[in-house]
Amino acid sequence: MLQTFLYPYVSTLYGAAWNIQQNMEGLGIASSNFVQRDPQGHIVSSYWSPAQAAIPLLGMLALCSLALAVLFLVSGYVLGRKRGAMGVAGLLALPGCLNLVSLWPMLRYLPDQFAISGTGMLGAPLGFLPLLALGVLLGWSITILLADILPLGDRFGHLYDHLWCTAGIVAAVFFVADAGVGEHAKELAESQSTSRQASNYLARQTGAYAAWCEKHQRTSSASCRWASDVQQTLLDYASAHVAIFTEFGPRTSTDIYAHFRRPLPPQEVIAIRREIAAYNAAMCPVKHLAPGISQLAPPSTVCLGTPSMYCTAFADPLDGKVDKEHIGRTTALASECIIPTLVRLREEQQSLLALTMEDKRSKHYRWLYYGFFCLVVGGKIATSTMKLFSMGSRSRTEIRRTVQLFKDATQMVWAAGRGTMRALRRLWGRVSGVFTTARSTTRRRRAQAHARHTMRRLRALTQRTKPAPPQP
Repeated sequence: MLQTFLYPYVSTLYGAAWNIQQNMEGLGIASSNFVQRDPQGHIVSSYWSPAQAAIPLLGMLALCSLALAVLFLVSGYVLGRKRGAMGVAGLLALPGCLNLVSLWPMLRYLPDQFAISGTGMLGAPLGFLPLLALGVLLGWSITILLADILPLGDRFGHLYDHLWCTAGIVAAVFFVADAGVGEHAKELAESQSTSRQASNYLARQTGAYAAWCEKHQRTSSASCRWASDVQQTLLDYASAHVAIFTEFGPRTSTDIYAHFRRPLPPQEVIAIRREIAAYNAAMCPVKHLAPGISQLAPPSTVCLGTPSMYCTAFADPLDGKVDKEHIGRTTALASECIIPTLVRLREEQQSLLALTMEDKRSKHYRWLYYGFFCLVVGGKIATSTMKLFSMGSRSRTEIRRTVQLFKDATQMVWAAGRGTMRALRRLWGRVSGVFTTARSTTRRRRAQAHARHTMRRLRALTQRTKPAPPQP
């Protein structure tokens, strides 16, 4: 029965502990990783357990909840003395009583999944709900107690309205910021999609070029060797996570022309680009009809116009000339257009990834602010409660009930302590008397035994010293 009564409190606090653990991991404050060591101190294993990491947080929340329950009860006493305290106690016991009669809703406060070191993950919304409730109750209780202890007056409510309006404006700013957080993530996803599609597109063209080299027995040329070697690199670019692409992606065009990640001499890179230009000229010839007028090769299975999204950067100069009209031509191998675009996309994704991580991290700071905002909400509710119970118009004998309650509680504890000490002294006197009587009896018995022993020795000694009777 006790377990059933406590279930609503434990389940909600456990969900709140998971929510705190998720946000602490997102901020890099805590981790759910645990290390096992042998007796010599060496690491033997490591594992992740968010449930185990949430247990200490559950204990802290339980202690804080008990302290908050005391503040809540005292606040109820301030409002209505014994009736107010009994009403607050009834509210605190309501979830457990409802669960005893199977009326408490069975909600899932734990998240469906937990992100290890998940920056930007805030946990289950229902797990944040108990924290909001605790924040509101704490703000309400503290404001009621301060209004009872200190002579705040009616001006306090007007001053609190300034804090309330300011906190509301900041919350509105955060709400608008939340609406724009997804823009950077959306741009990053679009850029990543473009880089992957461009890598696949270039991989197909270089694969066709490698097959053409084998058909025409030109596999020994620099461009044909590059077309075969670059397949794995392009596959990595097309399948890598954005964080991997920004870290190991091409920083310059030379990185893509490299031989298995080993840089090539500039002369060999220029030779590759020249051979590819000759290949495009042979497969997709451009007819010059008149000065300034030319006819491009018609689109076919070999010659295609490169999509504009794959050509958003100019290539490095070749023979002292930068080709700025590559996007308008049909080509068989658009490396001059796609390679510099991949370099630009890596730089773009690097900056967008930093902005996205900053946006995700800012979610946790807003999570903290919303917890503070709940305190402000609780205080605002308390100002209305004070007006409802006319706390500002109480007589001198009715104010500072908290101080009087503390004095009464102190006197009760002091009286109980004195009574306990007197009872302990009486008990000790009786116990010590029993031990004293037992020791006295033991000493008397020992003295009697010693006396009897002495008498026996004297009798024995007397019998030995008697003179022998005379002989007849």
